[in-house]
Amino acid sequence: MATEMKTLCLLGCGNLGAAILDSLLNAPQEEPLFARFIACVRSPQSEEKLATRFAQHLDRLTILRGDNANAVQESDVIILGVDPADIQRVLTQAGMREALENKLLISIAAGWTRQKLEETVYGTYTTDANQLGRAWVIRTLPNIAAQVSQSLTAVEVSEPTPPEHYLQITMAIFERIGRAVQIDPKLMNATTAVGGSTPAFFAVICDAMIDAAVAVGVPRDLAHTMIFQSMQGTATMLQSGIHPALLKDQGTSPEGCTIGGLMVMEEAGVRGHVGRALREAVTLARLMETETHVNDTRH
Repeated sequence: MATEMKTLCLLGCGNLGAAILDSLLNAPQEEPLFARFIACVRSPQSEEKLATRFAQHLDRLTILRGDNANAVQESDVIILGVDPADIQRVLTQAGMREALENKLLISIAAGWTRQKLEETVYGTYTTDANQLGRAWVIRTLPNIAAQVSQSLTAVEVSEPTPPEHYLQITMAIFERIGRAVQIDPKLMNATTAVGGSTPAFFAVICDAMIDAAVAVGVPRDLAHTMIFQSMQGTATMLQSGIHPALLKDQGTSPEGCTIGGLMVMEEAGVRGHVGRALREAVTLARLMETETHVNDTRH
């Protein structure tokens, strides 16, 4: 993809930021999105960790500590990847507002709306009437599978709509770590759970199946291989277009072992409990955007 964006800055480079950086630095030479990268970190430990991990790329990667505004000033695109609790401090640092002028700011932070980010920097959210000279903010939600380039990233498209080339570069970045989809702002809270929480839910289900396999005599390492491959195969079949109900029906036969196991799941209300878990995660995602704490008792 051809682009005039030369330098990418990652404000905060934890697990997710490092995964994005890895995918871009190790992209085929004929398809570079950026010529230069700047990673901003808080601690000497993080600085050393990144320097070790990306030692072969230090000709293109600069790692900075305590110099956020200058890093943003030197960049064309900025990915905001600091801990959500630190966003207020980072975005209100001296010189940050001026450094962000007319640039693309991509947020990967959960719980921070585009409007809240804009209000933090400018005091008001962006409209068609006041957008001149401001950063274009695009809110995104990748998930933990970015670490193996299998993320599902939701890219919010809201008004005023960012320039098309900014949307293109945003989609291109996240398509390097998996699949990216554009969604309406009203779906972002649900997507926080549907795209972000479900890997943990799947992990719990896998863990339970592995333990059960061990209980019936399968060695644990072999159980791992069997369950993970089965899950990967199932996902591949579902992504090919087969409906989940049809896949389930194809795997069952009268008086067979699969239908016997499925009946136990139905009797235990697994469908309802899994659905309730996802709805609970969405509820908490919505609460993250209020002034109350997500662990407060709800009435």
